[in-house]
Amino acid sequence: MRGGVTRDPQGAEILSLTRELCAFAGGVVADDNEALFARLGRELPLKLHRYPSGSTFNGWVVPKLWRVQQATVSKDGRQLFDGETNVLGVATYSKSFRGELDLDELKRHIVTSPRLPTAYVYHCMWQYRPWAADWALSVPWETFATWGPGRYRVDLVTTYEPGEMLVAEAEHPGRSDRTIVFNAHTCHPRMANDDFAGVAVLVRLFQWLQGQETFYTYRLVLAPEHVGTIFYLRDQTEEQLARLVCGAFAEMPGTQDPIKIASSFRGDQVIDKAFANAARHRAKTFALATWRRGAGNDETVWEAPGWEVPFVEVSRAQSYVAPYPEYHTSLDGPDLMDDGQLGEFYDVFRRAVEILERDARLFRRFSGLICLSNPEYDLYLERPDPAVVKDLDEDAEKWGHLLDCLLRYFDGSMTILDIAEKHDLCFQRLHRYLMHFQEKGLVRFEPARLERHAISRLEKTSDT
Repeated sequence: MRGGVTRDPQGAEILSLTRELCAFAGGVVADDNEALFARLGRELPLKLHRYPSGSTFNGWVVPKLWRVQQATVSKDGRQLFDGETNVLGVATYSKSFRGELDLDELKRHIVTSPRLPTAYVYHCMWQYRPWAADWALSVPWETFATWGPGRYRVDLVTTYEPGEMLVAEAEHPGRSDRTIVFNAHTCHPRMANDDFAGVAVLVRLFQWLQGQETFYTYRLVLAPEHVGTIFYLRDQTEEQLARLVCGAFAEMPGTQDPIKIASSFRGDQVIDKAFANAARHRAKTFALATWRRGAGNDETVWEAPGWEVPFVEVSRAQSYVAPYPEYHTSLDGPDLMDDGQLGEFYDVFRRAVEILERDARLFRRFSGLICLSNPEYDLYLERPDPAVVKDLDEDAEKWGHLLDCLLRYFDGSMTILDIAEKHDLCFQRLHRYLMHFQEKGLVRFEPARLERHAISRLEKTSDT
């Protein structure tokens, strides 16, 4: 909350929960995971899935429970660094090492950032590649820059033991079992924007859903990045997969950058249009990106062959390689967040849900041209007229052009969302307007329901 001023009550609620979640040093397999999900369980009823260390699938491995016992660097008998003072001080899954090194040798095992001299940098590669683990220490540049030539003593002691990876699931049942999935990750220890704030946004969204009657079922999946979602989907039956119609990943919601909607793999799905419309007409600034040109996350898992759930990724990433300056460092804390930006991000998700729930095709119950300005109908939307002074909104001409086309759309060929996108109009406002046509008996609404996108065929071999 920059400047300590609350501008958005919903954003403030999200920020408050984010602060609490940042107390936990989560990981793929970590001591704090049980407490983290217990805390989240106070917000929503959660179902926990457990995957033991050593589980494998398609080359992915659930790692062991890793702990740091000691992580010091000394020179001439004087301690210069203690990696246990910050949760990021030791590269995750580092092996033990004791010995003396000269500065050039030591540099090869140091992670640091001159651009962010006070930051500990998050080195997480080995928790996804445990077979490749070496050792490294994350040392703030302001400390490392003072280390001159000489011999350095490193005492790094780490342990590994069997553990469990946890994946949490919550579900809001709708009238249909067709399921829309929202996903965020839980494995970045004590980091706010990436992604405990994304978790908090979705938790608040599902608390709102608890008070709604919906057609679709909504599922929340909170899991370690990539590997958690991979094992979760591995265990879904064909029948369960057939229920999943689309979804969205939420991350990096609280910085000052525009909301960025990175498309599904195909890029032309209803979920793409819903989030694009919500962002265009709610966010102060927004950007649309193609597949994997946002921050890049578990959309690749959901859209993987054999699963193929159309998935968008919603973030505020500046670029794929550099989402924001504090990314993957100890500076990614709650004070980085802006409550107004968090509230706006939440509202885009909520509006997208409303679009998916309310979208419909329209079928006419009349023939010929309707005089919309006649008091019997009172459906005309004023547009600029050089002969008459009118107090009109800036978008009046867009709505006027809509009326030139609208009656032809009442043949069921387009949905309300299609019309909104074609004419660059807010879905919610267009829906309210079209409801008046239904009230006048001019059209019939037929809900436009999402169908499961067909999964590609698996080619059978003698080994399958």
